[in-house]
Amino acid sequence: MFNLRFAASYLLYRLRANTRHGTHSPFVYRLVDKVIYDFRAKKVYLEVEENYEKAGSVEGKSLSPKLKQLIYRLVADWQPANIAIVRTLDDVTRAYLQKAASNASLQTLEDSPEKTDIIFINDTDDLYKTYQLCLSKAYERTMLIITNIYSDKDTWVKIKADSRVTVTIDLFAVGLVYFRKGQVKEDFTIRF
Repeated sequence: MFNLRFAASYLLYRLRANTRHGTHSPFVYRLVDKVIYDFRAKKVYLEVEENYEKAGSVEGKSLSPKLKQLIYRLVADWQPANIAIVRTLDDVTRAYLQKAASNASLQTLEDSPEKTDIIFINDTDDLYKTYQLCLSKAYERTMLIITNIYSDKDTWVKIKADSRVTVTIDLFAVGLVYFRKGQVKEDFTIRF
C-alpha cells in the first residue's frame, strides 16, 4: 500500500511541477537555473565517490548520488559559515558538505550557533517536532534542507503555511525552506 501511495504522490508531483520558466521570483529562478539544474559533471563528484569506493566504504547509500550532488551544489552556492545536521548523515554526504563549504563548521543542531546558515534534516521520525526545534536556530539567511518530505506530507503542508517561512521549494526527494526577509511568500514545486 505504501508503494502505491508513494507512486501516487510522485505522479501528482510531476503533474504540478514547473521548470525554471514557471517561476516569477528572481531568487528562485536563479537558484533553479544556476544550481538545481546544473547537471554538469564536476571533478569533486568523482573525487568524493572514488575516495569512498577505494576505502571500501559501504556507507553513503542512503541518498541517491544525484541528490548528494544537488546538496553539494546548494551548499556551495549558499556558502554557509555553519551547517547543522539533524539525525545521522552518511559519510559520502558528509564529505560532499565538507567539500562544498570547507570553512564551515559542521555540527549537530544542539551544538550549532544561535543563528545557523544551513540546517540539514535527514529523514527524521517526527518532522514537525524537529522543524520546531530548528526554528530556534533559524534566521533570515537560514536554508533548511529536508529529505523525504513526502513521508510526512501533512507536516510539509504545515511548514509551507508557517508565517515565518517565505519560500519553499518542493523537489520531491528534498524540500528547501527559506526565511528571507522582504521576500513575497511563495511555494514552488520544481521538476528535478
